[in-house]
Amino acid sequence: MTQTLPIAFAGCAGHLTLPDTGSRGRTGIVLCRSWGFDELCTRKFLRCLADALAAEGFPVLRFDYPGTVDSLDLAQGEDLQSWTDAAMAACDSLKGAADCRQVVVFGLGPGALIAERVAHLRSDVAGLILAAPIAGGRRFLRETGLRAKVILEGLGLPAEALPEGEVSIGGLLLSRGVAADLQQAGIDTTPWAVSLPCLIAARPTVPSDKETATWFGASGHPVTVLPFDGYDKLMEDPTASIVPQALIAQMADWCSATFPRGDIAQETAGAPPPPARLVGDGFIEEGVAFRADAPLFGVLCRPESDRLAGPHGPVAVFLNSGYDHHGGWARCWVDAARDLARCGIPSLRFDLSNIGDSPARAGDPDQVLYTQAPIRDISDALDYLDATCPGAYVLIGRCSGAYSAFHAGHRDARVTALALINQLRLIWDPEESLIEVARMGPRPIGEYKRRLTDPKTFKRLFSGEINIRGVLRGLSIHIVSRLSHALAPIFPNLSKYGRFRAECHAIFRNLNQRGVRINFLCSERDESLEQLALYFGKDRAGLGKFEHVHLDILPDADHNITPQPAQQHMRQWIGEFVANGK
Repeated sequence: MTQTLPIAFAGCAGHLTLPDTGSRGRTGIVLCRSWGFDELCTRKFLRCLADALAAEGFPVLRFDYPGTVDSLDLAQGEDLQSWTDAAMAACDSLKGAADCRQVVVFGLGPGALIAERVAHLRSDVAGLILAAPIAGGRRFLRETGLRAKVILEGLGLPAEALPEGEVSIGGLLLSRGVAADLQQAGIDTTPWAVSLPCLIAARPTVPSDKETATWFGASGHPVTVLPFDGYDKLMEDPTASIVPQALIAQMADWCSATFPRGDIAQETAGAPPPPARLVGDGFIEEGVAFRADAPLFGVLCRPESDRLAGPHGPVAVFLNSGYDHHGGWARCWVDAARDLARCGIPSLRFDLSNIGDSPARAGDPDQVLYTQAPIRDISDALDYLDATCPGAYVLIGRCSGAYSAFHAGHRDARVTALALINQLRLIWDPEESLIEVARMGPRPIGEYKRRLTDPKTFKRLFSGEINIRGVLRGLSIHIVSRLSHALAPIFPNLSKYGRFRAECHAIFRNLNQRGVRINFLCSERDESLEQLALYFGKDRAGLGKFEHVHLDILPDADHNITPQPAQQHMRQWIGEFVANGK
């Protein structure tokens, strides 16, 4: 059975996946990620790839570049050289931890440029795997800019929301040093000293992918090309992303055939591996894994010892939003956790089962959102914190994470406060389709009325960009639900919505009796406000009878809290709310 361990090296956070005892070969594989929105979509993909490669006997290390996700920010800022240095350090760490003699370097998207650089610089690189490789950094930056505008439009934000003079997508800013270097970066055509077996996963609709394969072949490298089928569905968005399992299996087969195990690496015995610990400005972070059955992976972020609030102070727990990994949309949970640590408050951010770095648990549905699985996982996380970092637990979640926090807080008496951000549902209707909810988006009916009067909408309708039947179907479901909720207080036994209302109010009463503080933060045009109105009246006056409940409105923000000012506002809001529990 393979085993995955958190690892830290050279200021970088990562995960080391080891094969079964006695089957570990002397060739290891380092995975170099993509960046930005693509990284968010492919976190699970690389975890599944690491598992498949380890099952074939290859130790695998995947990691975050400096300044991204869980790795530390560099004081001088990041550039392409610092990312390359991190990949070099990853190779050394893998060889030391798994007794490897040689490495194969995998690169996805812009990670292909990093992988190719490492192969040029190291004599112990035995092969290259390049997936959807970018031939030049300038093209990647251009495509990122175009996609960023599409994402903003989908979020209901104007193109002006993009920070001027920055490379940004989905609220993430690319380091200026990396962006500047990418303007000049491309596949190195310098002759190679050795011939390396290369595997290229080429997107069928991107000619430059096959051109890259042709260049490697012309340079004397034996090249195998696989079609990157399913690339578009993988990169659609984190919640809709579909992992291309067939491609993963083909990559694992190629590695097995190209790099036979030969002799087996020595098994190290004795002391356990050191903690995956990183020390930053005012915080100490440690990669953690807990629960024996289908472990959950995350990061425990603590203050420096002299800033610790005390053993009975608040401990924040950050939850996944949809299928965004534990770093959060626009890296929001990383930034919020480090802000809290600087104020003396520890936190845990982790991936629920079958999200990000955490594997699925046997028996769970493939689609875990709005099911009982996240609520169980939260209980397991609190069990872990009881033993390692006990305190007054504050659950923090956005969207589906807010739903999970609400119900976990109701069921677990250890929870003392809930920070619920843009919750789309308080009670989940089992007859409701998550696909329909995702298609409609997190906007109230009023927003759709506004859009119907927008000339751009008519243009998109006539061009076929908008599925009018799907929109009308979704709107009809939305309207019927709204009317049924409105009738629920008058005829509580008439429909399921009366039962939903009774369940929701019972949970609020229970939480209020326990003294659990609940703060809602809702973007000013978000459907979360309408959700509250369905259960507590048009002006949400019904919330007033619960003394520990408070609602704040976040201006100029979308459902995901994408613009930089909105992110800062949310982090400040989180900090003030959690600190009030000291």
